[in-house]
Amino acid sequence: MYVWVALVLALASCAFMVISLVTLRAVRRERALLAAARAVAATTETPEYAGAGLLADENVAAGAMLGTILEADVTALNARLSAARTGVVDLGVKAELDRVADKLREATTEAHLWRTVPEGREHLRAATGALASAGRHLVRAAALGSGRPAPVDAPPCLCDPAHGPAAAEVTWAPSGGVPRRIPVCEADYTRISAGRSAAVRSVIGPGGQQPYYDLPGYGDWLLGYFAGYDPYLVARLLDGTALGRQLPGRIAGGAHRRSAGGSSGEFGTVHFA
Repeated sequence: MYVWVALVLALASCAFMVISLVTLRAVRRERALLAAARAVAATTETPEYAGAGLLADENVAAGAMLGTILEADVTALNARLSAARTGVVDLGVKAELDRVADKLREATTEAHLWRTVPEGREHLRAATGALASAGRHLVRAAALGSGRPAPVDAPPCLCDPAHGPAAAEVTWAPSGGVPRRIPVCEADYTRISAGRSAAVRSVIGPGGQQPYYDLPGYGDWLLGYFAGYDPYLVARLLDGTALGRQLPGRIAGGAHRRSAGGSSGEFGTVHFA
């Protein structure tokens, strides 16, 4: 009996030693792979922003900020849609608002894919492109509800494309840059006409809150909003800014299409005030 007990204990001891050895080797292998991955990450530029001149920590910061911005854009447009639905009885207006809701769902889906799919910048562009379309349908709904003709498609407000379609042009120049005409929404046009500053979209950068165009990393977010327009137009509008210098590389790396409509100027079929 004692012999069997000793044999069982010996076998258990051997099994324990084997398991411990395998575990130790696995831990060492995992640590070696982790160290190698860190070494590669330290010397390799992140593919999503290749050519953008961003450091690794700037990549992470820009990506995190983009997620916050995109969520804010979707939330704000949802709030505007909810307000627009109040008391609506006109079937034409309801149809336009239903299209807004469809585009918001599309934007939400694309935003999720952007967060989960590696190299998902096309999903980011698709998300903001859907938001731009939703904004245009919202403007059409407002026009129909007030008895005005449906407005023609217009590019987004350059001050903040989440403001919706532009309603006018103003002259603007970046710090130290050449003046140029840019599209702005009705609210920003009113502010500027009254001598006040436009509500420019600001993001958090190394210097604190800064206009989005003063930082690289927001090209795909912006290009999605301008989908359907000549993408190089956006680069010209922001020439002389940090984002403007990045845009040609982002444009070359993505697919774009021009507006199918006619043209009454650089901004396409747009009637500005």
